[in-house]
Amino acid sequence: MSQTPILVYRDVRKRFGDFEALAGVSMEVRRGQVMCLIGPSGSGKSTLLRCTNGLETLDGGEIRLDGVPLARDERGLREMRRRMGMVFQNFELFPHKTVLANVALGPRIALRMDEGAARARAEALLDKVGLADKAGSYPANLSGGQQQRVAIARALAMEPELMLFDEPTSALDPETIGEVLTVMKRLAEEGMTMIVVTHEMTFARRVADWVVVFERGLILEQGPPAQIFDAPKVERTREFLSHLGWEG
Repeated sequence: MSQTPILVYRDVRKRFGDFEALAGVSMEVRRGQVMCLIGPSGSGKSTLLRCTNGLETLDGGEIRLDGVPLARDERGLREMRRRMGMVFQNFELFPHKTVLANVALGPRIALRMDEGAARARAEALLDKVGLADKAGSYPANLSGGQQQRVAIARALAMEPELMLFDEPTSALDPETIGEVLTVMKRLAEEGMTMIVVTHEMTFARRVADWVVVFERGLILEQGPPAQIFDAPKVERTREFLSHLGWEG
């Protein structure tokens, strides 16, 4: 893991009307780091990811990618998004396209790859996520876990420098959560920079390099998993983990 940050957040603020979703968040993400964001629902975790990817505009502060402030114009946003893969809670696959076509679409359109090269890349990525045999299927014929793995392959098809995961298992049945987490763990082992909003505490404890605890738009505390899960410094962190049944 590099010591040089790929993302720097400085006093990031975001409001929705009278609600302050982010109230001054400052942190850094290093290249090759797996960072998990945890905390109660509505504490600002997903909003921070959406601001990172330019899906929400900041009301204050700044986010820098490799030292450069995030773009605000549409062209700049497109270029920036090519460097970041994002996986949402809901899979957002095109229902009228096959699994293979869903994964190959980005490289063909955004990267202007020829059809053969895009298809080859899509096939390789479907094999990577364990779905080579589903290339000709349509999303409606897949389980939720399979659809989410297709969504991960689709994001990887753009060869991003980092991946943003917004509660990728929250819409899944318990039986299929593990298959998605296994793919994510493999990506982490390969050195992919990842920011993961999750309620899967076991995954965060075992896979993350750094854990950030959010509450009401602010960072309660942050540190390596052993500190956060085994010896949290803030009482509210202990309460949150206890509420989830975490016993260390």
